[in-house]
Amino acid sequence: MAASSRDSTSQYFKKGAEVEISSDEEGFRGSWYAGTVVRPPGNVKRGSAKLRPPPPREKRRSFKFSEEVDAYYSDGWWEGIITEVVGEDKYLVFFRGTREQIAFKASELRLHREWVHGKWVPPLEPAQDVTPEIELGQGMNAKESH
Repeated sequence: MAASSRDSTSQYFKKGAEVEISSDEEGFRGSWYAGTVVRPPGNVKRGSAKLRPPPPREKRRSFKFSEEVDAYYSDGWWEGIITEVVGEDKYLVFFRGTREQIAFKASELRLHREWVHGKWVPPLEPAQDVTPEIELGQGMNAKESH
């Protein structure tokens, strides 16, 4: 008998485990924050916070134009897209939700990954992406991180 999906992922959410938490509340969509499991999650209700293990750590890397990333900003990891490679170690990242563009160092970025059925997956290919595209030039605010 195969283990259920819940059984296969419960190992990641035991008491004391490091996790990342996300909320669909206004102002927090598209962000993930570090946390620790105080007690294992029970039945998850619709609209409640999402929970996942921290993504695998990667070697320091460079990024390219249009690559989906998570940028560390305001104490959390925010989903964005590289809109410009400014230099060897600096990138402009656009955030769809806030329509802001902010400069980040490579050390403040990681490849965006999704936690799907108990596994980390690279971003979807553009042809599979269901997120509507936003024209980058209209109504953007640009600022420096930190």
